[in-house]
Amino acid sequence: MKVLLFTHSQDIDGMGCAVLARKAFGDYTLVPTKTFEITKNVENYIKSKKIYDFDKIYVTDLCIKEPVLKFIDNDEILKNRLLVLDHHKTEIEEGNNKYDFVNIIVQKNGRKESGTSLFYNYLIQNNYLQRSNILDELVEWTRQYDVWDWESKNNINARNLHVLFEVLGYDAYLKIINDKVDKLNSIVFNNYEKEVIDKFNKEMEKDILNILNDMKCVDLSIDGNIFKVGFVKCPYKYRNDMNKFIKKNNVYNIDAVGMIMTDIETVSYRQVKDVDVSIISKYFGGKGHRGAGSNLQENEKFKMVINSI
Repeated sequence: MKVLLFTHSQDIDGMGCAVLARKAFGDYTLVPTKTFEITKNVENYIKSKKIYDFDKIYVTDLCIKEPVLKFIDNDEILKNRLLVLDHHKTEIEEGNNKYDFVNIIVQKNGRKESGTSLFYNYLIQNNYLQRSNILDELVEWTRQYDVWDWESKNNINARNLHVLFEVLGYDAYLKIINDKVDKLNSIVFNNYEKEVIDKFNKEMEKDILNILNDMKCVDLSIDGNIFKVGFVKCPYKYRNDMNKFIKKNNVYNIDAVGMIMTDIETVSYRQVKDVDVSIISKYFGGKGHRGAGSNLQENEKFKMVINSI
């Protein structure tokens, strides 16, 4: 069976799906995809006809947009071969889950889902993969980090996976995790990996304190809600740590931090107070969760806001 996987290339949740696909299917074709490039990447495979060479096509931790969704639904071959597994609530709000081949599940039985957890359950239920202790561990740590459950569970190992990914990149991350999954019964970090994690943490604290010195605050009025957002410029690798530093000393009394990435083309939002930041990212043409969201910097509304400060 020939398998094609489009998955998120920018975090451990997307890469967790890649680990599972290799374990389930052995040889498969991976298309690492950035947040806002999934529709274009799938469309390119359709236009080239390459997509019809595959028996199973998965889109994980991302969701295709219109009009490509409608095209797939009208294609008898594709709509029976392609499956979307995503967990972003903004995709439901946009109505992208109205097709049978699209499954967007934010929460199930009181537990927040991630792309990796959804794909793992699917593979087990369809007898493509057998459950194991190390896969259970990898999936749960990945899920916890991606939906912010790791903090309440005090699971620093979940964050350590993220740090390895951010420092080493997805190719090296996949090699490391695939090797562990093949050889170990439980995830253990070796001395080199511990050094990588320790170095990242030491550099991060110094860098973030410097970044926060240049914060610019904006009051955004969106659908009757007022959000005070502190905008900063920072590298993508610090997107999940910035708000924790601000919460310790929220001198500007902001509701959320907006991070204008210096190394990729997006803006990421994280909660500082208990607000739904997906409302902000959606306003600027993006997507996300209650606690995290993102949009492209090239959005016209966003450029107007940035120009104003």
